[in-house]
Amino acid sequence: MGVIPLAVVVLGLLALGLVWRRDQIAARRRRDGFLDGCRPLFEGGTLTRGGTAYPTLRGRHRGRTVTLLPFVEALTPRKLPSLWLAMRLDGPTGARGTLDVLMRPLGVEFYSPSAGLPHRIDPPPGWPDGAIVKCDDPEALPDGPALEAIGDLLRDPRLKEVLVTPAFLRLVWQADEGDRGGYLLFRQARFAADRLDPRRLEGWLDRLHALDEALRPEAPVRAALRA
Repeated sequence: MGVIPLAVVVLGLLALGLVWRRDQIAARRRRDGFLDGCRPLFEGGTLTRGGTAYPTLRGRHRGRTVTLLPFVEALTPRKLPSLWLAMRLDGPTGARGTLDVLMRPLGVEFYSPSAGLPHRIDPPPGWPDGAIVKCDDPEALPDGPALEAIGDLLRDPRLKEVLVTPAFLRLVWQADEGDRGGYLLFRQARFAADRLDPRRLEGWLDRLHALDEALRPEAPVRAALRA
């Protein structure tokens, strides 16, 4: 077999580089449009592109400021990448402290404050297995209706985290899972969904507002978490 001329090698590398660049541009355009269809759900909704792989959407929903932040987690070996959507509802919420519930933690949840909270608490009866409950003050836990609302949220396998603070609430849920072939062959986080279905988002917004409403009652029944 003869030696391949250097010019052929260079041209081949240039062609591969052009294909890679074209694919990167196309992928960025798909990501940039991920939340476009959800913008009409918000009053004064604004999309911010840049800084992360996906855009951020911020606007008013039912009179409250909501921020949507999609992000990719692909740090776990032998696990397909996940496209998570963090939904933040700005407060005040009625909560007197910070409570974080993290489902099925793997130690790579860079977005979660769970590791930095000082108190770990046993989940109340009826919550699904795999919940890690942390807080900053066991005496400032939410009351019964809020715990029931959180428990209902945790039964959805797509739900990853519930964060309750005095200033805001946040849910993190799985919007999509990476394509197996693309990840195994190229170690690239490729997702089938180019757009987030607004109807799907509306369901999660309803849950977020329902949790906010459940935090309002004043009759605390914290014994369920301290038992």
